Amino acid sequence: MLDGYRVVDADGHGGEPRDWHDRVPDAFRENLTAYLARVEAHYRGLPAAHRSAEEATRTGAEAKGPGYGHAMRPGMWDPAARLPDMDEEGIDVAVLFPPGAGEEWALLDAPFATALCRALNDTRAEYCAYAPSRLFAVAKLPLIDPAAAAEELDRAVTDLGMVGAVVPQHVRDRNLDDPALDAVWAAAARLGVPVLVHGGGQAPDQVPVVIDRFTTRLAQHALSHPVGHMMAVTCFTVGGILARHPSLRVGFMEGGIGWLPFWLERLDEHYELLPDQAPAIDRPPSEYFLSGRCFISGDSDERGVATVEAAFPGLVCYASDYFHWDCKFPDSARTVVEREDLGDDARRAVLASNAERLYAFSR
Repeated sequence: MLDGYRVVDADGHGGEPRDWHDRVPDAFRENLTAYLARVEAHYRGLPAAHRSAEEATRTGAEAKGPGYGHAMRPGMWDPAARLPDMDEEGIDVAVLFPPGAGEEWALLDAPFATALCRALNDTRAEYCAYAPSRLFAVAKLPLIDPAAAAEELDRAVTDLGMVGAVVPQHVRDRNLDDPALDAVWAAAARLGVPVLVHGGGQAPDQVPVVIDRFTTRLAQHALSHPVGHMMAVTCFTVGGILARHPSLRVGFMEGGIGWLPFWLERLDEHYELLPDQAPAIDRPPSEYFLSGRCFISGDSDERGVATVEAAFPGLVCYASDYFHWDCKFPDSARTVVEREDLGDDARRAVLASNAERLYAFSR
């Protein structure tokens, strides 16, 4: 508890040991070597300021890892080190997201991508087993093969105890409302776990959207997360995913939050004017989003947190973003507690109860 507030981190990172790739079966060694070389080349190409020595010293970080490209704290791979960091933040429960290194479609080789995701999910489940009442993980899926992805989600939830599935804002050249991906959404709905759309669109081998027109980390990072989320919201609403799967819960994580009211209003306006171009739905897009099944996270100091939670109560989830290069550790949760634009009930909703509904956590 942080000053009497329960805190559920709806989107932290880490949970994989530094040597997790050793768990990939030997039959894929050649693939793994090529994949890791491609990941390293991708992150080596990021601007140096993204992973500066000054930042590493300031945070006490010690290492980098595939899929992050910046200095990290030991809690990213060591659960014994993670719990003191959670205590310092005031976090009771953390939901951990995996790295974004394109495991979903690695080398465009479906069997290899499946093996990679299985190894990643296995090692992350072992990390969470260190403190099973405080550490939870969401699964990475081989989305290049939707049937294999649905099968892996079933295994991750049923056998490993994972609490959701993380998906990118698009799967290479497929938008999320592509019919081939319905197998994944159906599996999540059947299993009672949410799908978590997570920003960025910058992983190796991903088909770029918007960011291919920019060369700086500033522009690419600023654009990819919210623009990609607008695309994803369009797919889940106008594209009919929520209509086809009426029990499916969805979280939109790490993509900012202030754009949401504008985007829902704009989609509704276009639906009113062009309903014949949205045959998959029978009501305004916002009604699907605001049905109690969709959630969104925001940075703890983002002005939109208070605006969106006031406009659409029950949507906004606190996220630490531990330990990304731009996270607010160790003050992110306290920043929410100290916000003057949130009343007590709204603070409790943002810090815990909204995320508990997203992940179907029971107290």
